Amino acid sequence: KIYEVVVKGVSSASPLQSKTPPTSVKATTMSNWAASPRSGSADEVINKTNKVSAQLKAIYKDNILPAEKRYRYDFFYESPFLTDVEFDAKPQVMLVGQYSVGKTSFIRYMLGRDFPGARIGPEPTTDRFTCLINGPEERTIPGNALSVHPDLPFRGLERFGVSFLSRFEGSQLPSSVLRSITLVDTPGILSGEKQRVNRGYDFTKVV
Repeated sequence: KIYEVVVKGVSSASPLQSKTPPTSVKATTMSNWAASPRSGSADEVINKTNKVSAQLKAIYKDNILPAEKRYRYDFFYESPFLTDVEFDAKPQVMLVGQYSVGKTSFIRYMLGRDFPGARIGPEPTTDRFTCLINGPEERTIPGNALSVHPDLPFRGLERFGVSFLSRFEGSQLPSSVLRSITLVDTPGILSGEKQRVNRGYDFTKVV
């Protein structure tokens, strides 16, 4: 349930480039839409999603998991077995693209506000993976804490080591948008060998 959005860039006249979205833009942000009366069928959608998730969970446990254990899938592919947390987690939308093309600005536009840990500028500014999750208060959560949290689907990221976890953080804030999805902001894509060597972890495998 991870969806990737490739951000190629926005024009200099786009409202996404401004630090504070103008009032006319704020009126149509996704957070306002999510809180509007036309989203009243959200409970029905959630119920249907939960039913599909429960069916997929049953198929995995009854048919796929036994085969993975028999052939040691977790050892040969360095991927842990799926747990109920992964199936019950909200869909994740990951934004991927070159640096300074508007990934972080796009997230701000969707939320209609800034978020803890946001970094915006003309040069490469987002140097870490930032996972935006809904919560009662604004705060940042270290990556090593996210990877061991029993209620979050990030347990499999431990295998990328300290080099990656030091560049992974959670950004918690109250948001009507984040009640239904989890957004993931990423560092800008580098060219050639820099993509692997300069980071200290395998960017491609993490993504």
